[in-house]
Amino acid sequence: MIRLGAGLYEELVRHAEKEYPRECCGLLVGRIEDGGRTRVVELTHPVENSFEEEGEHYHRMAISPLEYARAERTHAARGLGVVGNYHSHPNHPAVPSRFDLEHLAPWPTMSYIVVSVLEGKAADVRSWELEPDRSRFNEEEVVRDATEESN
Repeated sequence: MIRLGAGLYEELVRHAEKEYPRECCGLLVGRIEDGGRTRVVELTHPVENSFEEEGEHYHRMAISPLEYARAERTHAARGLGVVGNYHSHPNHPAVPSRFDLEHLAPWPTMSYIVVSVLEGKAADVRSWELEPDRSRFNEEEVVRDATEESN
């Protein structure tokens, strides 16, 4: 399960819509609780999509390993670390692709959020966990803080 702090769902949606028709990407910063079963996200850490592709539209995304290290270093003093990443799928479902499985999921202990953006508007936000053997993704429950749901 992944728990999003107040306002974070909207941040993900805004970032995905702003970058459309390119894929946005970023890191999820927080802590792991409940014996590793729950990732509690306290803030997002948007990063530049470092995937190089000809043309003006990105249809893939990549996060530089340096960005992971920067985020870890920046938030370690508060006892937080990178617990996942997120990216958007312009005009595609919020389901990880084969490319995502093979290139964007470094650790089974993380969450992977995908935001579907259809014609510039976010349509769906789903989160995924990687099987321990890295063979596939399984959908995980997304819980938004109570203060989030009342907005």
